[in-house]
Amino acid sequence: MKPFLLTLLLIPGLAIAATTAAPPEPVVPETPIAEVLALGPLPVSTAAIAADAKLEELERALAMQLARSGPPAAGAEVAAFGQRLRWQRVAPGSLGRADALWLWAVDLDAERFVSGRLRVEGLRKPVLWRDAQVQAIKDGAAELDLATGSHALWLLHRGRDGDAVPALRWAGKAAHDRLAPRLTPARLVSAQQLTNAQTVTRLAVSPDGRRVALSFTARDEVAKTDLRRFEIRDLHEDRIVQQWTGAVPSAVAWSPDGRWLALQQDKQLWLRDADGNASRLLLAEHDRIDGWRWHPDSGSILFEWTRPFDAKDAKLRRLRGLEDRWAGFRDNSQLYQVDVASGLVRPLTSGETSVDLLDVDPAGRRLLLSERVIDYAEPPHSLFKLFELSLPELTRRDVLSLRAIDGALFAGNDPEAGYWLLTGPDLPIGDGSVLPPGTPANGFDGQLYRLARDGRSARSVSRDFTAAITAMNRLGDGDLMLAVVEGDRAPLYRHHVRSGRFERIETGLDVVDGHAVSTGRSAVLVAAGTEAAAPQRVVAVDLARNRPRVLVDSAHTDYAQTRLGEVRDWRFVNAGGDAVDGRYYLPPDFDPAKRYPLIVYYYGGTLPVNRQFTGRYPFHLWAANGYVIYVLQPRGTVGYGQRYSALHVNAWGDYAADDIIEGTRAFLAAHPFVDPKRVGNIGASYGGFMTMLLATRTDLFATSIAHAGISDLTGYWGEGWWGYGYSGVASRGSFPWNNRDLYVEHSPIYHADRITTPLLLLTGDADTNVPPGESRTMYTALKLLGKEVEMVEVAGQDHHIVDREKRYLWWDTILAWFDRGLKQQPQWWQALYPETAAKAEPKADEASAR
Repeated sequence: MKPFLLTLLLIPGLAIAATTAAPPEPVVPETPIAEVLALGPLPVSTAAIAADAKLEELERALAMQLARSGPPAAGAEVAAFGQRLRWQRVAPGSLGRADALWLWAVDLDAERFVSGRLRVEGLRKPVLWRDAQVQAIKDGAAELDLATGSHALWLLHRGRDGDAVPALRWAGKAAHDRLAPRLTPARLVSAQQLTNAQTVTRLAVSPDGRRVALSFTARDEVAKTDLRRFEIRDLHEDRIVQQWTGAVPSAVAWSPDGRWLALQQDKQLWLRDADGNASRLLLAEHDRIDGWRWHPDSGSILFEWTRPFDAKDAKLRRLRGLEDRWAGFRDNSQLYQVDVASGLVRPLTSGETSVDLLDVDPAGRRLLLSERVIDYAEPPHSLFKLFELSLPELTRRDVLSLRAIDGALFAGNDPEAGYWLLTGPDLPIGDGSVLPPGTPANGFDGQLYRLARDGRSARSVSRDFTAAITAMNRLGDGDLMLAVVEGDRAPLYRHHVRSGRFERIETGLDVVDGHAVSTGRSAVLVAAGTEAAAPQRVVAVDLARNRPRVLVDSAHTDYAQTRLGEVRDWRFVNAGGDAVDGRYYLPPDFDPAKRYPLIVYYYGGTLPVNRQFTGRYPFHLWAANGYVIYVLQPRGTVGYGQRYSALHVNAWGDYAADDIIEGTRAFLAAHPFVDPKRVGNIGASYGGFMTMLLATRTDLFATSIAHAGISDLTGYWGEGWWGYGYSGVASRGSFPWNNRDLYVEHSPIYHADRITTPLLLLTGDADTNVPPGESRTMYTALKLLGKEVEMVEVAGQDHHIVDREKRYLWWDTILAWFDRGLKQQPQWWQALYPETAAKAEPKADEASAR
């Protein structure tokens, strides 16, 4: 039987004593939920459970299992206390009179934000969960506010209550508050699913490539607790050989001889033998140890140990430099070594400047370290010293000083082999830049160099390699494994040292966000990552064959029965002749005959918006709310070659703004299923700056959102923790006193009077990267100018909104603002911010809202 849809009952106004009264509120009829999925009777005594003091805990235990097992389906079996129960489609009114425990389930799909009342009739002691959260039932009804998407309802009850006929009825507060009951298990993706799904967070491969250690984390929404699991798998036999839950390690590493697995658990460092038969505590209550790695002889572990700064007088604080604003800058981190056999710990470095361990040479005789010193002589206004430390003599040999170092490794056992160095194209002693003389390169476009032992010259090996290199590690045969940014993908490459060839590793992943590789000559890689249209997978790759084998696939577990929209690539050629890369996301039930609102997302800074499945800005969640999402990579980003990335320098949005405007217009012209009158845009950080800048240059967008945006380039340059350093690359050679055009004319605040687009400003009120004053400045201007602007600050959050519950509210705020401006549906926004309900809202357009 098909579910009834809510209909609107119109009641005409009444004339009384020649005075026209205000029309009464329309009466919205209740809609019965005709069928549910029923499981029962459950093998639990209702008399015993009624008297149990742990009733609430018992009910929660049931809800936890329901949440973890996924949506039920008609005909699916459940084993309980030796019985086989089956989910059945039933009409609520058909429930018998027996005193028994039953569980009902139904999904409610909302095409928009809805408010209403779910009436629960004729059931004894009902307990209602909505999306794994208990909902209060008062006077036989539960008040529900439901966002766009799928909502799971579970109802536990003890059968029919007397002679009353069981029924479930929905009554919306208004005609548009409609719900569609559904009994099939395919649901739309939810915010909780994106944050709670099981994810591999740590991995380590044994030296022989036979075993891999994996750390998993997940979240139980019912119990409000994190779930952690650790396992060791045999890759040859494809089986789990060890597994435990609870306190899992925050870092793991196999000893080079394969005998031990070292695991860090909070302040402890444990050794566990490869077979799991014995464990040994190596370091106990060592606070703030980090960056540890095995010595190549497996006899010791090197680690960084940080001593926090102790402020003896907190009344006044003189800054020692620009970096002294950073949290932890005065902490001191030095290098130590612990002997495995004796447990003896010895310091290897000392001094007032912290050090970072970059590499240990394969023979174990030399360490490669770096230290940062305060020096503002040249952009990007930093200075790093690279030096060697010999073992066991502990003699230091300085190699060179550089303004930026992204990574360094020994090039081999022979000291004369020199080093591998990662830094930007504009290395003064290198030949990495392919740009015309006088054209500044983008310092974030990572290049690979072979650095001479004396530190005086460096030869580029990646001049003709388009991708930007972000990290590297050495393989057992001396080749390099490289993590790169290649367009909007983040794959891995193998650099064959002898031939100079770059070989892409076939992981099958768009974005590799974690990897480990065995140190033996027959190298095995294990990588975790995602795709634009697929959640996390973990794969193993035999590098000799370069073919992936899937070990973990959350698409078949946490995202089973989830309806996701299609992701399609789309690019356009701009007026300058450059092909601008992009992609777009479609709603799960996409109909090309309809016209959808469009959200345009971009960064515009120096990195592309990569193809990770989810993140701070969940495109699949937005698509599930009925939007088409267009993501583009405007000029200035790395991953498309040095010429493309160099357009970021001293431009501050010029090329990026042109590409976003031109790209949006081209996308609208090429895709008739998008409504050109309902286009919104959003960006964060540099992207938030782009949103503000675009608002001063175009009225293309119907509504806009800037998160952590920069309104005044001078303010960000001077106040943000990293503002002067980032500007040392993005504004190389330019300062407020020598380039007024850049710092004033490119700052959106100086053109706020041009803004006509409704603008939502979002910021964490503890943001140290882009201080909240950047948003407050724009808010002040637009308020005084009488423009349509809202500002929401997330309490206690920095540049990233990481608190789980605050993130949900932040995501809700984004979608509610777009619903308000692009769907003419202000109800969600008003529910989040009730004080706005009294204000004039955009006129509802029922035709476009459908």
